Amino acid sequence: MQAVIAGGMIGLGLLIVFAELFPGPPRLDAALAELDGTHGPAKAADAGGRLAVRLARLPVPYDDLALLGISVERFTLQRVGFLLFGLLAPTPLSLVSGMAGVPLPWVIPAGAGVLLGGLFALIPDYAARTQARERRQEFRAALATYLDMVALERAAGAGPPQALQAPAEICTGWVFAQISQVLEHARRAGEQPWRGLADLGERVGISELTELADIAEDAGSEGTQVLSTLLAKAQSMRTTALTDARAKANSRTSEMPVAIGISVFGFLMLVCFPAVYRIMS
Repeated sequence: MQAVIAGGMIGLGLLIVFAELFPGPPRLDAALAELDGTHGPAKAADAGGRLAVRLARLPVPYDDLALLGISVERFTLQRVGFLLFGLLAPTPLSLVSGMAGVPLPWVIPAGAGVLLGGLFALIPDYAARTQARERRQEFRAALATYLDMVALERAAGAGPPQALQAPAEICTGWVFAQISQVLEHARRAGEQPWRGLADLGERVGISELTELADIAEDAGSEGTQVLSTLLAKAQSMRTTALTDARAKANSRTSEMPVAIGISVFGFLMLVCFPAVYRIMS
């Protein structure tokens, strides 16, 4: 048991040393707050905030977390939790082997704990990237509809701010809720609405929102050309989504023979095992 705890502590120490030797880029808001001599939002965090800030130096998918609505501190705590779980995972095996009278050398549980800790620490990253990829597909599908409605508002004679705001207020769903929120925030701050869309696109990694903001910014000078641009952009997004869906379907179809072959092989092994066992006996 002491060997397992020692191995876990060694793995955690190696992680901290790695984080200190290879620090990630600082967050922009924290750097600006330090230059201004003020304290950013992270300074007001609780006692566990310092540990979260320290571990946040490791690579963090900020765009994915912003799209999923997960804070960096929560993501860091998830990563630490999975890391500790992986470090302590060999403990039951070490206890069982000790009770069976075959104690394992301390190198085996320690090495296994470090390896599993590193692998388990990657689970939150993989989960966040996978969920963010699916949500970006949903976002782009809803954004194509939003572009069509903005084009209809422009065709009806609405100005760029009204054309951007009206569809977000009518439609429902988390995508339109985020768009309406940033537009409302820009209105209260006295900024142009397309700046809010551009900021949202940069924050969640949706380049189409930034392009929509550029189109809306040029709406005052280009008139009807903007209408055709919006419709063309919506059609392009639908074509891209359809192409991606077909590619995903084709990849899953090509993977089916492999899965079927593995299932048939497992079934044959299950059927033939008793006969082979009797022959070998």
